[in-house]
Amino acid sequence: MNIKELKKALKAAGIPAEHYNLDGKGRDDERLCLVKEDSKWVVYYLERGVRTTELFFDSEEEACDYILKSFR
Repeated sequence: MNIKELKKALKAAGIPAEHYNLDGKGRDDERLCLVKEDSKWVVYYLERGVRTTELFFDSEEEACDYILKSFR
């Protein structure tokens, strides 16, 4: 699964878009975020400008799968 497919799956599951930021655009505070840093994909929750629960993945697919599972 890639980011585009993840967005569709989250929308189909009824997860409001304000609960996540998958493209680095717009507001990212108080939501689950996905970014690519160097060769890793990072999933974290940003709260008051501080990253919490940072997880690192080797692939976009692994990161997207984790996000989808975390919302289910």
